[in-house]
Amino acid sequence: MSFQRLLAGTGITAVVAATLVAGAAPANAVEALSAPPIATPISSLVVPPTSYPSQPLLPTVPDDPTDASIARGVTPYDEIAPFLNSLMAKSDRISAQVVGQSTHGRDIHLVTLTAKETKAQTAKQKEFRELIKRDPVAAAKNRPLQNQYKVPIWFNGNIHGNEWEGTDGILDYIEYLATAPWPEVRDLLQDYRFYFTVTNNPDGRALGQRANADGFDINRDMITGATPESRIVRDLSSVIQPTFFIDLHGYTNVLQIEPCGPPHGENYEYDLFLPHAYAAALEIEQAVVDANIPGNTYLDRTTGQVTQTNTGNIRIPYRDIRSGWDDWPPIFTPQYVAYQGAITNTVELPLGRTNNQQTNQANSKVNIEVAGVVIETAVDYVADHADALLANQIEIFRRGTAGEPLRVTPADVDPATVPAPNEWAEIWDETDVYSAEFPRAYVIPVDETQRSVTDAATLVDQLIANGVEVSRATTGFTAGGVDYAAGSYVVDMHQPLRGMANVLLADGSDISNRVPDMYDISAWSLALLWGADVEAVGSTTDGPLGVVLESVSEAAPTGSVPAQGSYLELATSGVAEYQAINALLDDGIPVSAFEDGSVILGSDAASYAAASDVADEYGVAFTASDGSRLATEESTGLDELTVAYSGSQDERISLGKLGFDDLRQVTSANLTSGQVQLDDVDVLWIGANLSFTGSQAAGRAEVTEYLATGKGVAGKGTAVAAFANTFGLVSSTATQGTSGSNGIVSVENPDGGLLSTYPQDTAFVYPAVWYTGLGANAVVEQRYATDGTFISGHWAATQAGRSIADAAGKASVVSAESAAGSKVLMFGTSLNFRTHPVGGFSQMARGLFWAGTEGAEVPAP
Repeated sequence: MSFQRLLAGTGITAVVAATLVAGAAPANAVEALSAPPIATPISSLVVPPTSYPSQPLLPTVPDDPTDASIARGVTPYDEIAPFLNSLMAKSDRISAQVVGQSTHGRDIHLVTLTAKETKAQTAKQKEFRELIKRDPVAAAKNRPLQNQYKVPIWFNGNIHGNEWEGTDGILDYIEYLATAPWPEVRDLLQDYRFYFTVTNNPDGRALGQRANADGFDINRDMITGATPESRIVRDLSSVIQPTFFIDLHGYTNVLQIEPCGPPHGENYEYDLFLPHAYAAALEIEQAVVDANIPGNTYLDRTTGQVTQTNTGNIRIPYRDIRSGWDDWPPIFTPQYVAYQGAITNTVELPLGRTNNQQTNQANSKVNIEVAGVVIETAVDYVADHADALLANQIEIFRRGTAGEPLRVTPADVDPATVPAPNEWAEIWDETDVYSAEFPRAYVIPVDETQRSVTDAATLVDQLIANGVEVSRATTGFTAGGVDYAAGSYVVDMHQPLRGMANVLLADGSDISNRVPDMYDISAWSLALLWGADVEAVGSTTDGPLGVVLESVSEAAPTGSVPAQGSYLELATSGVAEYQAINALLDDGIPVSAFEDGSVILGSDAASYAAASDVADEYGVAFTASDGSRLATEESTGLDELTVAYSGSQDERISLGKLGFDDLRQVTSANLTSGQVQLDDVDVLWIGANLSFTGSQAAGRAEVTEYLATGKGVAGKGTAVAAFANTFGLVSSTATQGTSGSNGIVSVENPDGGLLSTYPQDTAFVYPAVWYTGLGANAVVEQRYATDGTFISGHWAATQAGRSIADAAGKASVVSAESAAGSKVLMFGTSLNFRTHPVGGFSQMARGLFWAGTEGAEVPAP
C-alpha cells in the first residue's frame, strides 16, 4: 500500500491537477517502483479475531539443525508453531495468529489466552477498550465496563535474538494457562486477556545474534519503524492497549527489572506510572528471592557486586542505578508502550552467554525458571491491583483529552502524603524531576511556506501509524499570529495519546548538565529531523483553535502531473522526489539536474507515462515547462548509479529507501582480495573507515584506480575525512564531539550551496564532526550555527576542544573537487543514524548525484 497516491483534482497543495491518459498503463511506463516506504501503515495482520478461541492451523517450517537455540538448550524456532498447534488442538482457552513476518520471512505469533467469548462478548470488549481511550470520562463512570472489562496483560519475548529464555518462560506459562485444571485458572481467564508475542525476533533467535537479520537492534527502533519486527509491536500496542506490559530480555548477571533511574521521559504521567511500576518490581524481587532458585544470582546492594548468596535483592534501576539507565528516549519497547497508558517493565534475565555449551544450558535452565517466577508474579500483581491499573490508564487518557498540564511531583516528596503504593517516594529527589509543557497543537503547513510537502505527508503518515490523532483544517486560520492555509495538518494536543504526540514532535531538551552520561540517544524529534516544517502553537490550557478540523487516516495525495505535451520539472525538496528520480532512471528515462538540484524530464510520451507512475507512487508533483532552462542554464544528465558503500545496515537501508537498488558493500578486505571491484561503480559512499594496511596494497590500488578516472565520493564523519586525506581529495582536520555526545543541532546553509535550495536548519549528530584546516579546493556547504548550536540531547563538555562551543561556527558539510576531477562531499552530521533522521536522506541523495557519474541528458527544445 502506498500512502501518497495521486492528487485528484485541484487541491490545497497548489499544484497542477493531474490529467492522466485513461486505460491501461503504457508499455513504457515505469515497471518497478522499488524504494520501500519511509512510513508504513498499521498492518491488517494485527486485527484481532471476532471471537475466542480463534485457532487457525499455524504454518510450520522444517527442522533447522543450525538454529542457535539448540546449543543454548532452549526451544528452536521450528518447534514453536507445532507446540502452539498442539495446545490449540486440546484447549479452547488458547488462540493464536500470525501478526507479521520477520526480515527473513519467519512468522511472528501473537498468542491470546482467555475464557471463551461469543462474537457479541468480543465486540463488547472492543467497545469497552475504545471507550477507555476515546471517552475516558464516560469509561470511568461506566459500571458494566468496570465490572466486565478484561484487563489486558502483554508479555513480549526475545526482542534481542540471543537473549532466548524469555520465549521459553512464555511458552511454559502459555501451556499452564491452556492446560491447568479449570478451577485453578478460571478467575484469571474470565477477568483478563493474556497476550504473548512469543518471539519478537525469530531471525536473531535462530542466528544467535542480538540484532534482526538486517543488523538492526529492534529495541532501538520503536519510533522509526525501520524493522518489520518493531512495527509489529508498534501496531499491536494500539490494538491490545495493555494496562501492563513486560519485555523479557537478558543478560545482566543478576535479574534486573525496571523502572529506570533518571533521566525520566518528560512526557509521561509519571505520578501514575512510577508507583505501580516500582511496586511490581519490588514484588517480583521478593518472589524471586523467596524462590531461592539454585544457581541464581543476587545483588549485594552495599558493594554493588553480584553474588550467588541470597542477599534478598535483585537490581532495580530506579533504586540501584540512579543515573544512566534511563527511560528518556521512546526507542525502547516498554518506554514506547507506556504511552498507551500501560505500566511497563523491561526484565533482564540474569545468566549470560559463555564459551561452554554445558554452562550455557545450565544458565538457560536457571533463566527459564526465573522468567517463570517473573511472569507469575507480574500476573499476580495485576490481579491484585487490576482496578487501580485500569483507573490509571483511564486517567492518563482523560488528562490527555482534557489538555491538562503535566503534574509534576516535587523533589523529596513525603511518602505519607502520596497514595499507596508509595515505596517509590522514599527515593524520589530532584534528579528525578523532569516535565514537558504541551502546546495547544502542532501545525504542519501544506502551502508554499512548507519546505517539503512530500516530507510533510510522510511525517503525517508516521504520526498516524504511531496512533497519534491528526486532522486537517477545513479553512484557513490564524494561530499564534501566523496564518495557516486550509488543508494544513493539525495535531490537536487534547487527545488521549498526547504524550506520544509530544514525544514524537517536541524539540526535546538539552540535558547535558543534568546527567553525567547517557545509555543511548538523547534526542529524536520527528519535527526537527524528518524534513518537514512543524510549528508548535499556544499552550495546552488554551481554548480551541477556532477552526473546524476533519480527522484523517492518512496524508492527502500530493502527486500530480500537468497535461501531456510539455517538459516536466520536479523540485527536489524531499525524500520522495529522489525516490521518484531513481525509479525514472531505473526505467531508462533521461533526467537532467540543474545547479539548484531541481530536475527536468523531456516532453516525450515515455517520460510522461513514467512521470505519471512515480507521481502516483511517491506523491511527487511535476510542473509544466517549455524546456528553455536547458538552453539558458547549466544542467547535468543524471545516471542510474551503482553505489559502493562502506558501513553498516544504516547505509544499506537508507540508500535502499532512496531507491538506489544497485549496492555493493566494500571493505578493505574484499577490495584487497578482489571479491569486490570498483570498475563499474559510479559513486562511493564512505559510511565507515575504509583504510588499508601495508599488506592490503591491492585494495588501495583499486581505490586509487577508481579515483584516477575522476569518479566521486560522498560520506560522513571522520571516516570520509580520513579517506579524503589519504587519497588526496581534500585536506582537513576532522574533530568529533565528546564520546557519547548526541542530539539535535542547529545548522546554517550558505546561499548558493549544494544544500541551500531546500535548506534544513537542524540535524542529528552522534557525535558531531566538524572540519577545519581545509585545503584550498574546499567549499563549506554547511556550518554548525554560532548561536543556539545545540537544541536537545546530551553533549558533555568533558574534553578540551570537543565541546559545543568548539563546534559552533565550524564546517559541518564540505565539498571539493580533486585535481583528477573527483568530487567529494563530507557530512559531519549523522544524517542516516539508524535510518531515523529521514530529512537527511535527501541530502545524502543530493550528494551522491552531485558526486556520481553523469548520464543521458534531456535534450533542449
